Amino acid sequence: MSFFSCSAVALRRRLHSVLIGHIYHNWQVCQDGYRVLPPRTHSESLSMKLNYALLRDNNNADLLRLVAACAVIWGHAYALVPGAATTEPIGGLLGFDYSGSLAVEFFFFLSGILVTNSWINNSSPLDFILARFFRVFPAILVSAAACVLLLGPMLTTLPLNSYFADSTVFSEIFRHPYIQYSLPGVFENSNFPLTNGSIWTIRYELIMYAMLLAAGLCGVFRHRLFATVVLIAILVTSMFFPQDIQLIGLMNIDIGGRLPAFFAFGALLALYKDQASINIRVVSGLILFAWIFRHGSAFQFVFYPAFLMTALWLMTTGPIKALRLPGDFSYGVYVFGWPIQKVIAAEFPNFSIHANQAVTIAVSLALASISWFVIEKPCIRFGRQLGRYFAAYNSSREANSEATLATERRPSE
Repeated sequence: MSFFSCSAVALRRRLHSVLIGHIYHNWQVCQDGYRVLPPRTHSESLSMKLNYALLRDNNNADLLRLVAACAVIWGHAYALVPGAATTEPIGGLLGFDYSGSLAVEFFFFLSGILVTNSWINNSSPLDFILARFFRVFPAILVSAAACVLLLGPMLTTLPLNSYFADSTVFSEIFRHPYIQYSLPGVFENSNFPLTNGSIWTIRYELIMYAMLLAAGLCGVFRHRLFATVVLIAILVTSMFFPQDIQLIGLMNIDIGGRLPAFFAFGALLALYKDQASINIRVVSGLILFAWIFRHGSAFQFVFYPAFLMTALWLMTTGPIKALRLPGDFSYGVYVFGWPIQKVIAAEFPNFSIHANQAVTIAVSLALASISWFVIEKPCIRFGRQLGRYFAAYNSSREANSEATLATERRPSE
C-alpha cells in the first residue's frame, strides 16, 4: 500500500473517531439536561430549537425577567409620581399598550412556556403544586407582612390602635395576599391608594396554573393535537373575545381578559418545543410583518408575536447569556416595587419621574436580592426536597405492598 493510501486511511479513521466522540459527548451532555455545549456552526448560531434553548445554560431568562420587572416600575412612575403629566413613551408610541403591561404579558408568555414544559417533563401533580406554591407564596406573604406591620404603622394617618383595630388589616390581606388591597389611612390622598397595586396579576397566574394542572390531569397533553386545539381556542377567545373568558367571575375583563392568550401562546410553543425554532430569520420576518401593518387595525395582533418572539430570541443570544445573574431577582422586584415606589413618591414629591424610577429600581433590587437569598431560594429548595421525600415515601410504600403481595402468594411449605 502506498504512502498516500495509508495516510488517507489513517485520516479517515481519525476523523471517524473524532466525529463519533463528539456526537457521543454531546449526547451525554444533553442527557444531563443542564450543561450543553454551545452551537459550533454559523447556521446553528442563527437558529436553535426551543427544547435546546430551554436548557439552563442556553438562555438567560433571569435577566429578561428582571428587565420586565423593572419595566413595570418604569411604567408605573408615570401614574404614581405626583404632578407627572408626561405620557409614558411606549404607550404614546403604540397607542394600545404600555411598558408595564407589555412586561406583564411577557411574564405570562414565558410562564406559559416554562410551566407547561415543566409539566411535560414531570407530570407529577404533587411536584407541580409544590413547585408553584413555594415559588409564588413565600415572597408575597413576606411582602404583605412588611406592608401591614412596618409600612402601614409608619405611614398611616390613623392612631395605631385604630389602624390595628381595622378588621381588613389582618383578615383580608393574609387570607388573600395576592389581591390588591389598601391599608387604612395609608396613601389615601395619592393617585392610587392601593398599598400594592402590582400583585393583581398573581391571581390570574394562579388561575393559569390551575387550568394547566386540570388539563394535565385530564390527559390533554398526552395528545398533542387535542392540546393544540384547546390552547388555540383559549388564545383566540382570550385575544379577540375577552368578554367570553370571564372564568365564572374569576377574570376581570378590563385588565385580565387577554392574559390567558399570552400564557396559551407560550404553552403552544412548549408543546412543540422539539420543532419550534428560536430563529433570527423568523424574528426579523415578524418584525417586518408588524412594520407593514403598523397603520392598520390589525397592528396589535401582529405586534405581540413579534415582540414576544424577539424577547425569547434575545435571551438565547451570546451577549445576553454572558450577563449571568447570581439569582432570579425579578419576582422580588415585582412584588416589592409598587410599595417602595409609593413611599418614594409620598416622601419625596419633588422627585422627577426618572429620579423616582431610578431610586425605586435600586431599592427594589436590593430588597429583591435579600428576598432571593433569604426567602425565595431556600423555600424553592425546600419544596424540591419535600417533593423528593414524598416520591421516596410513595416508592417505599409501593415496594412494601409488592413484597407483601408476593409473600401472600407464595405457597406454604
